[in-house]
Amino acid sequence: MSLTPNPYSSLYFHFPFCETKCHYCDFYSLGRERTRPEDANAFEKAMIEEIKLRGDRGELETPLRTLFLGGGTPSMTPPESMRRIFDTLFSYAHLAPEYEWTMEANPSSIELEQFQSYREIGINRVSMGVQSLKNEHLLKLGRVHNENAALIALENLFKAGIENVSTDLLCGVPGQSLDDLQSHMERLSDFPISHLSIYLLTLTPTHKMYKDLPNEEEQLKHLLFIDEFMRGKGFEHYEISNFAKPGKRAQHNLVYWTGGSYLSFGPSAHSFSNEQSIRFKNFSSLHRWAEELTLKATLPVEWTETLSEDQKELEKWMLAIRLAEGFPKDWLQSDRQRAKSDRLIKEGFLEPHPTLIHRLRATPRGFAMSDAIVKELS
Repeated sequence: MSLTPNPYSSLYFHFPFCETKCHYCDFYSLGRERTRPEDANAFEKAMIEEIKLRGDRGELETPLRTLFLGGGTPSMTPPESMRRIFDTLFSYAHLAPEYEWTMEANPSSIELEQFQSYREIGINRVSMGVQSLKNEHLLKLGRVHNENAALIALENLFKAGIENVSTDLLCGVPGQSLDDLQSHMERLSDFPISHLSIYLLTLTPTHKMYKDLPNEEEQLKHLLFIDEFMRGKGFEHYEISNFAKPGKRAQHNLVYWTGGSYLSFGPSAHSFSNEQSIRFKNFSSLHRWAEELTLKATLPVEWTETLSEDQKELEKWMLAIRLAEGFPKDWLQSDRQRAKSDRLIKEGFLEPHPTLIHRLRATPRGFAMSDAIVKELS
């Protein structure tokens, strides 16, 4: 299966290194215990080669609207290494006037001077993984920072001149109360953060903490409480797990959630071409990914797939239900779909959009049951 090169305006870069691998994390990442001193140099060299290969194919010729550095912990990469990587990128590409360039960071890897350097490179948005502001829960989650370190890190981001800051929290943590959640959200919103992501902790049935997770009724109570609290603080609940101040939605993630095209670099990174309905993925191994690039001079793509019409229909619904804009009423083309939609409205899972009169959207309760709604309507 071949992919015809075409330019992308949204790029993702996967940095796999972490201080330690969180036991609930499903992303490809490597803790210090699984890396060698030479791995960082090999990573930088391979990332530069991947950029060159993509650039030589003409895939970096349009202005870049969004860039996202994820992982892993990108903030473990020294600014001088980051600068060499992106100097290579900008020999092929240039930033759009109103670009968004996000870096994920953990509190333990945030230092003032370091982030001043990142800002000079061009990074203008940081997403910081707080997860909790209660030491007991941070210990349970295997995080390497504590409550105080998270707050100091947040102060340092603003001191460094990063004005667009998002923070992440987890809910549904065993032993977590509504009072805990309220305290976390209060303390974070005391800072001028522009965005908050709150994810429900999900674990496999074989995980040691799985039996301690709150039941579905308690999880729903947490999610509805978060929705009411954050909207009361002036944040828009614009996606299942995401809240933003006006004008501060995560633009890069919206590319994913609206089915847009994006090109990704680094081990395990996924890309998508909307024009060709093709998804492709890099090898999920630092060493295999690097060997393909530096020894074979070939793109490190492990697999590609062309989406079927059924896949595209299902994904259309999955993406629409998760966003506050919802979906057009004319998507309900069969009597079965219209009947199920009417029932979901009566049960409080769907509602007419308050300003877009030809659309329906999920309610906060519906956000929590989005998978079930998709099954009903698709």
